[in-house]
Order: sequence, then C-alpha cells, then structure tokens
Amino acid sequence: MGNRRTKLSSRLTRFIRIGLWIVVLFFGFYGFVFCTEPSPFDSIKKTYSNIMTLEAGFSQKVFISSLKKEREFEGDFFYKRNKGFLWRYNKPKTRYFLYDSRFIWQGEEDKPVVYKRRVNREKTGGTFLDLIDDISKMDEIFRLKEKKRVGDMDVMELVPKKEGQVISAKVWVDRQNMVKRIEIEEFTGNINTISFTYAKINEPIGDSRFTYRHEKGKEIVETPN
Repeated sequence: MGNRRTKLSSRLTRFIRIGLWIVVLFFGFYGFVFCTEPSPFDSIKKTYSNIMTLEAGFSQKVFISSLKKEREFEGDFFYKRNKGFLWRYNKPKTRYFLYDSRFIWQGEEDKPVVYKRRVNREKTGGTFLDLIDDISKMDEIFRLKEKKRVGDMDVMELVPKKEGQVISAKVWVDRQNMVKRIEIEEFTGNINTISFTYAKINEPIGDSRFTYRHEKGKEIVETPN
C-alpha cells in the first residue's frame, strides 16, 4: 500500500509540474517580442508586457488516462517581475513551488523534506523557467492551428512545433487579452486544465513573498539541475 501511495504521489507531482509549465505559457507572454514577423500572440504579449506584478486564483483539473480518474486542485499564484513566482496549492492539501530567481523550492505539508534545485539558465533552455524571461521562444515551441470566437472568448488551438510529451493545447482569451483557461493534452491521453478565477494586476506584492523561509523540522534536500 505504501509503495502504491508513493507512486501515485510521484505521478501527481509530475502532472502538477507539467501544469506549472503549461500555466507559465500564460505568464510567458510577458515582455517584449524581438521578431520581424507578426506573431499570433502579439495582442496578448502587448497586454502582458505592462504587467509587473500579478496575483491569480486558479483551479486545476488533471485527468489521468491510465487510471480513468480526475484530480482537482485549487490555489493561488503570485508573480513579480525580476523577483520570482509562487504556486501555492491550498486544496486538497497544501503544497508549493517557489522560484526566487535562483532556486526552485518544492514542499508539501505532510512531507518531511523540502526540495531545492539551483537554476542554471544555460541548462534550462526550452523549460518553463526560460519562458518567463525569453518570450521569443514561444513562437519556437507552438504554432497556431486555429483561432475562433466562442461566446465572449477567443479560443486558440496550438500545436507544438517539435514532437514531445504535449500533443496539443488550447488557450481561452477574454476581450482584455487576459488568459482565462489553458488546456493541455499529452500523448498519454492525460489532460491538464487550469482556469483562473480572479486576478490582481500591478498591485503591491512584497519581495518576501518570493523568499524561502526555513520550516521547522524539515530537511532541505538539494537536487541536480
């Protein structure tokens, strides 16, 4: 039973990490674009280039194809340009992914360890970390398959330019060019969906939000880059 729970926990953590990569697609539209040809993401990038801080509530659903089950999560996301980001899961239990501009910290309420990984920019090319600062890579990863209007939202269907774990993506964008929902389908049949329930834009967020504070009784374990 213990091994089964450990495997399931590991699997869920993997899906959540993929979810973070997906959602940084959302936040990866920040910044200026240095390209000579128009991008289908230009309007979104223009909107997000003016965002210095952001706080959003989110709900996440992960359909695990092999188990024919769906897992649900809720939490809050905090972002501050040049400082980092924090994914704080509140349901069904507390866990977090904190990036402080140097390290990624990962912890859970019922785990005795906190994982710490140093970020090496040269080795993280193509990962969700680089997407935050290097917006031009977005167009290298996805191409726009179709864009259509559904109700008051624009829905963009995206296809990766290179073969990998993700086979397709959908992004829902409102009239203010804010992303409200993202859906990713993997080659395994797993589907990861994240919806944003509210957002605070360019309101003050203290730098301490992105600083790891040691938790009593927990061991820090450094993992490879």
